[in-house]
Amino acid sequence: MRNKIKMRERDYEPLVSVIVPIYNTASYLERCLKSIVDQTYDKLEIICIDDGSTDGSELILDEFARKDSRIRAIHKKNGGESSARNVGLEMMTGQYIGFLDCDDWIEANMYERLVSIAIQKDVDMVASPWFKDTDEESIKIGNQLPVSPEIFEREDLLQYIYKRDYYRGFTYMWNKLYRRSLFYDERGEIILFDEDLALGGDVLYLGRLALNTEKVVYLDEAFYHYYQRDTSGCHTVDLNKRKDWLEAYKRLIRYIEDQGIKTDALVWIKRFLAYHSSNVAELAYEQKNYKVLRECQEIMLKYSKEYCETNKKYEDRIVRFEKLLRLVIE
Repeated sequence: MRNKIKMRERDYEPLVSVIVPIYNTASYLERCLKSIVDQTYDKLEIICIDDGSTDGSELILDEFARKDSRIRAIHKKNGGESSARNVGLEMMTGQYIGFLDCDDWIEANMYERLVSIAIQKDVDMVASPWFKDTDEESIKIGNQLPVSPEIFEREDLLQYIYKRDYYRGFTYMWNKLYRRSLFYDERGEIILFDEDLALGGDVLYLGRLALNTEKVVYLDEAFYHYYQRDTSGCHTVDLNKRKDWLEAYKRLIRYIEDQGIKTDALVWIKRFLAYHSSNVAELAYEQKNYKVLRECQEIMLKYSKEYCETNKKYEDRIVRFEKLLRLVIE
């Protein structure tokens, strides 16, 4: 039987919507779903979107949904992770929102702790460190430099997210809890993922949520287990998919500049675009794709100043960057 907690700060328990896109992860899905339904925080709306699975994941989802009425199982034609997440966003009814990938899992007290802090501190977002998991080990990923234990504002959050050498604990979407209001733009319309991006949709979306945030707190307890698979999208050698990552950063930069948002984090976002461009350039060179190599080198040149400025402590990175800029396919 679940241990239903009592919130000391308020006399109610807000509903938390957890959005889980699912696609062909039958080997891991049971562990994932079990970690959600076994949460010590009971008031959950578990929105699971099967994005056209063909490996039995859809059957595992339906079995869990039969046993737990909090699970809303949706089956749709395959359209990609962003498409699946958008279905969840349009269905969510919770006061707070969380995300979980279908091959990962969470500690049993994750939402109990995050909700408690969100209410106690009255913040828009609660962030926390996470575990990097492989079949051999589980390593807590936190921050190299200290993070304020007090409530902080948007500019600090942006610095924490994009100064990744120092603050890896802020990197992803799923190790956080969000107030529902963050998901709406200035017109009151829900912000959706860009479905044309095969990769990098979460990069752009986390940036949009962060830019909507006014008050944040960091809880230095790790709950989320990020399982590292060699077959995951971030390891793909498909150049078109890898270019989507670059496009996500370009769109985030364009949004910040078009909106006239002033933030010192912009130089770090441009640094990441240059960095990912260097990775794709290296891959394009190996695949002898002249067009993609040149496209990436143009981005690298455009943001070379920002890249070198933010990597002054890492001479080897600058040497590699400059070497990739000189690559030519005969």
